[in-house]
Amino acid sequence: METEASCPSLKKRKLAAPKIHGVPPAPEATGSPSSEPPPPAHDQQRPPGDAADRISDLADAILGEIVSLLPTKQAVRTQILSPRWRHIWSFAPLNLDCEGLLPADADEDVLVGLVSNIVSVNPGPGRRFCVPSCFLRDRAAAVDAWLRSPTLDSLQELDFWFKSYHRPQPLKQPPPPSTFRFPATLRVLTIGNCNLPDSTVQELQLQALLVLLGSPATTAFQKPQSPLLKHLGLELVSISECSLHDLITACPALECLLISHGFGFRCLKISSLTLRSKRLCQELPVVENAPCLQTLLHQDFDYGLHVSVVSAPKLETLGCLSDGFYISGQDDLSRIVFGSTVI
Repeated sequence: METEASCPSLKKRKLAAPKIHGVPPAPEATGSPSSEPPPPAHDQQRPPGDAADRISDLADAILGEIVSLLPTKQAVRTQILSPRWRHIWSFAPLNLDCEGLLPADADEDVLVGLVSNIVSVNPGPGRRFCVPSCFLRDRAAAVDAWLRSPTLDSLQELDFWFKSYHRPQPLKQPPPPSTFRFPATLRVLTIGNCNLPDSTVQELQLQALLVLLGSPATTAFQKPQSPLLKHLGLELVSISECSLHDLITACPALECLLISHGFGFRCLKISSLTLRSKRLCQELPVVENAPCLQTLLHQDFDYGLHVSVVSAPKLETLGCLSDGFYISGQDDLSRIVFGSTVI
């Protein structure tokens, strides 16, 4: 009886770590729930043989930054390293990638519940959030709820990833409106396998403009402290030519642009004062004015590069990632135009 009285109940946990496949539960410290991390353990006496552990001497904030750079499953595993590390992941900036959390044959409902649990128990801020693009169709309400969570208020990277060895038509569903609620913090955005209607792009332009102007109407956003979106990826996305140009224009700090297997447009006109790198598949770009563009790569194995360059004074790398093995017709060969010079 004395033993039972001296041991607090194991049911009382500060933040219960979500159960991820292949990750043993952390030996959580007992105590009442709290939104604040426990005090640093720098002064705790280490067991013999642990004198060389200099990493654990670092401040919680630094350890949290380190943990947030790890894949999600490995980040959760740091909780079992030692008592010093038990609370670090729970209060580190959230890096949540749905891929690999569970076995490939796991039930989708289990994955949705796991992601919801992680988002609910982690206080944020959000650093990176990766969701399979099929959830835009199958789990639209859940995706919208995750993106509206306070945990992701300061999200820096958002990826609706799509992986396939064939090229189906993109889904008709657009991403939820909450996708574009981070114009003051988002640095990397990849949208895959969906539809971007004109109305969605127009709303995004308005939000970006209001943030740039510091309008009080943007109560849901923080005033920008640094440049806006720098990396934009569109993979298997249906978007009109006009909206595509408007979308690029709405990103005044854009440095890297990836467009892969787009639908709804044929010609892409590039006019950006900040763009440094562009990768594309199948689209026909016209580089009208890109004073900072250094790299333009074509990564389609079925077609050569067709590009017209009007003004890109810093362009250093231009070419294809394919050796042309799959190119079957004369029209599929590369054609590069510099001003009036055709290569």
